[in-house]
Amino acid sequence: MGTPSNRVNRLTLSVTGMHCAGCAASARRALTMVPGVLEASVDFASTVAVVEGNSFESAAVEAAIRSAGFEPVQSSRASAASGEADPLTQLVEMQESARRALGERERRWRKGAVVGGALWIVLESLHWSAGHSHRAAWLEWSMFAGATIALIVAGGAFYSSAWRALRHRTSNMDTLVALGVSAAYALSVWNLWSPPGSAEGHAATPLYFAEATALLAIVSLGHFIEVRGSARAATAVEDLLKLQPSEVEVVGAGGASESLPLDRVAPGMVIRVRPGGIIGVDGKVIAGQASVDERSLTGEPLPQMRAVGDRVSGGTVALDGELKIEVLASGANSALGRIATMVHEALLSQPPIQRIADRVCAYFVPTVLAIAAATLLLWLRVSGLNDAVVNAVTVLVISCPCALGIATPLAMAVGLSEASRSGIHLRRARALEAASRVTRVVFDKTGTLTLGAPTLDRVDPVGGQFTRAQVLRLAAAVEGPSEHPIGRAVVDAAKREGIALPPVEEFRATAGVGVEGRVDGRHVRVVRDAYASARVEVDGAVIAFITVTDELRPESRDAVAALHARGLTVGILTGDRRDPAHAIARALGISASEVLADETPESKARTIDRLGGTNCLMVGDGINDAASLARAGVGIAMGSGTALAAASADAVLLRDDPRAVADLVDIARATLRCVRQNLFLAFVYNAAAIPLAALGLLGQHGPLVAAIAMGASDLCVVGNALRLKWSLRRRPGARSSGTPSRNS
Repeated sequence: MGTPSNRVNRLTLSVTGMHCAGCAASARRALTMVPGVLEASVDFASTVAVVEGNSFESAAVEAAIRSAGFEPVQSSRASAASGEADPLTQLVEMQESARRALGERERRWRKGAVVGGALWIVLESLHWSAGHSHRAAWLEWSMFAGATIALIVAGGAFYSSAWRALRHRTSNMDTLVALGVSAAYALSVWNLWSPPGSAEGHAATPLYFAEATALLAIVSLGHFIEVRGSARAATAVEDLLKLQPSEVEVVGAGGASESLPLDRVAPGMVIRVRPGGIIGVDGKVIAGQASVDERSLTGEPLPQMRAVGDRVSGGTVALDGELKIEVLASGANSALGRIATMVHEALLSQPPIQRIADRVCAYFVPTVLAIAAATLLLWLRVSGLNDAVVNAVTVLVISCPCALGIATPLAMAVGLSEASRSGIHLRRARALEAASRVTRVVFDKTGTLTLGAPTLDRVDPVGGQFTRAQVLRLAAAVEGPSEHPIGRAVVDAAKREGIALPPVEEFRATAGVGVEGRVDGRHVRVVRDAYASARVEVDGAVIAFITVTDELRPESRDAVAALHARGLTVGILTGDRRDPAHAIARALGISASEVLADETPESKARTIDRLGGTNCLMVGDGINDAASLARAGVGIAMGSGTALAAASADAVLLRDDPRAVADLVDIARATLRCVRQNLFLAFVYNAAAIPLAALGLLGQHGPLVAAIAMGASDLCVVGNALRLKWSLRRRPGARSSGTPSRNS
């Protein structure tokens, strides 16, 4: 447990005692009231809460969870701020904990549904077989006994949850069910103990033992469906973690090999991967070659040939050859580990649209209790005790907003999981919501629409003082420490031509401008130029112009066409010169008015604001894109880009394929459409059902009708989320084929 003085920026902990998505919403509302907390999310399926803020007390967070009626469980491995354990180990343990929690819930609700359902069938059969006019005493007492067993076995979870909420002076969805069942049961007991008698048996007075049992059975079934739907909807993290083998074959210095657990593998070791085996680490091939199936990680359906010198990633499969791989990273530091952590955090986060349901749930239960009380009082005056209790119970049961609580989380979990399957890894759920609303997509040029590997085209000396070789020698020397694509092209050209590069002193790089330094005692600058790709200056005098060319990615034309087909405006935002930028735009069918060239990193960020900010999606890969990626409504970093760009972005494309942007827009739009459908179903259901129940239009069997309708509402929302999952996997143009098969 945390201590009162323990101030953290991020806290992750488990929350026990939650019975439904409404419980998670209640816990989240309590957490957002803690001083210093800026954002909080509570995931019902995984039982994990994540709290973020500038400065808050961990003890206050735990107290807030308890005030909502739940119990916090924090350990050193659960806190992202502690740094005491491998993050991937934490993630595996959290997934195992979530699986156990889901299994426990499944068993609890299955037991309630099976026991309650069996007793309901028996009681309903006794009720109807006895007729409506007279019943023998043994029959009524048998119904009483059956309903009592149902209350104890199937109702225990509802009563414990409602009691916990009452102890903390609050209420939840289980409060409505517990009150409804108790009222129906109590009325039946009252009627059983005070019936009008007769010689042959007594005249039948209304008994609702069967209805009370049916309520428990059907609502338990609804919760069971909800838990199963939650487990099936969010499978991305499970799928990713399954890609990681528990052991790898490590090759020793003498050539002998042994199997080691993955968590004991360190950088610098060499592992052997046999044909059909899973590559368990990120590394570099030092011997052998094989076709590698990478679709589980990048969404790329075609195997890629990997040979000596090539990089490989953990979680991929060597299909037809043996590889020896030098380990570069494993566990949480591998690409698979980082992706799994990113997807897990995205699933835990909540989009802004979820706040609608949270605000409704915050006031919904107290409002329903007030409506039920008013219904009871009204019908007591109009009709009598039986009708009053039946109609009030119907209001309580039919109002239970379970469907409202799961409407958004289930659909978002499906969308995030399917995006991950397509090689699009989002950091936050809100990015998926934002992607559904963008009207403009802006691409960086170099490394995004192009291959990002410019080659030297021309060196044009000026004034005759320096030859081409001398210019290339000076320019390559000062570009040596640079990572800019133009600099790499110059250096590579000099090396190909066998030019020896002198050392550079006082090197300095200015983002968006160029590089400079002292070479052979002279001040040399290679800077951006309006006429060519760059100009070379020595001691302040221009000595040459350099032109480089960059090849279009083969997928770029299809990517731009797909975005245009979706009604989006597509533009280019680049630090390159106008002429190359416009040439690329013409080749891709992008309007000249949507090309913004000669931009600095600072002006790129300002341009994003001017273009619409939150309605703009930016795709980039370089350091100079980091600020604009952060300012855009959705920032997407290419997987081959810089770490800074990836850290500033909302999503990372592991497959360097700009067509994935259209995939993301499709997934986002379909997901938000499903969320709105779910919210509509939940809102309309309650809006229509409560007046019917309060006015007594559902009749004497209203509680039973209410239970069935509530279960149907849950089923509609879960079914709609699973329909989304099915439709996304079968959408036209989907490029992921799921997890690859493995021969081991």
